[in-house]
Amino acid sequence: MAVLTAQGISEVALELLTRTLVLPRTVTMIPGAEFAGSNGDTITVRVPQPGTSRTQVTPGATITYDDVNEVPVTVTLNHEYHAKRITDEESSLDLEDFARQITRVQVAAVATGAENWLAIQMNEMDADVADIDADSAASVRSSVLEARKLLGQANCPAGDRYAACDPEFAAAVLSLDEFNRVDASGSDDALREAVIGRWRGFTWIETNALESGTAVLYHRSGFVFANRVPVMPRGATSSGAVTGPSGIGLRQIFQYAPDILSDASVVSTFCGASTIYDDDAGTSHPRSVKLALTTAGS
Repeated sequence: MAVLTAQGISEVALELLTRTLVLPRTVTMIPGAEFAGSNGDTITVRVPQPGTSRTQVTPGATITYDDVNEVPVTVTLNHEYHAKRITDEESSLDLEDFARQITRVQVAAVATGAENWLAIQMNEMDADVADIDADSAASVRSSVLEARKLLGQANCPAGDRYAACDPEFAAAVLSLDEFNRVDASGSDDALREAVIGRWRGFTWIETNALESGTAVLYHRSGFVFANRVPVMPRGATSSGAVTGPSGIGLRQIFQYAPDILSDASVVSTFCGASTIYDDDAGTSHPRSVKLALTTAGS
């Protein structure tokens, strides 16, 4: 399938059906500038570990010195891109609005691919609370309270807590009488549009990036997301930076290929994500809790 060329094409521009991108706005962002020089495409995030104070029982007694510990979490960048060749025939005869017909589609594709790296981290988590009955208000309530308890016991700050859920889990919480729905009308901000409510200390966000019947409740520090705009190449005919959905930075380059009488439009970005673990084994993630309905994955 390519750009439509038949006679009688309507000038009505339909909305592009693409996923609302919100997850990067809810986690800790690593500045793209940190991925440069000796750091290359991988960087290590320091995760500080709590210390414990001691009591000097006798004045003047020798004190004990303790280590200050940190756990390393690595983040590696991946190069996401979308490339499109535009023939002279398309450019001259078919395209009416290049930005709407080509660039918009490319930007949405690459930005979605970038968010996918963060969604993968959430989808690969094992459920901490499973077999939640979507038709039982008591079951849904108790699962969210359990997640809230686990985050509280881990000393996660009360602020900046999010609950990302798929449409099926969103339907389960929206059916609760006490759920306070947030009216996001009048705003075109993607994150605000995705917010469905504030409940149990969490800002609830609906996203199709998560597996069916699941929700991840987390503090902002539970995940890290990195994004860097590729350098503008010297050899390209023209190039420029583009800001995509959820603030994801992208690069678009154009290059004419005379041997095939076509323009090339390539949109790309560097991106990566990691779950924050608080142990060297990479098994303890106290900053995030995953919930799963009984039907999830079935």
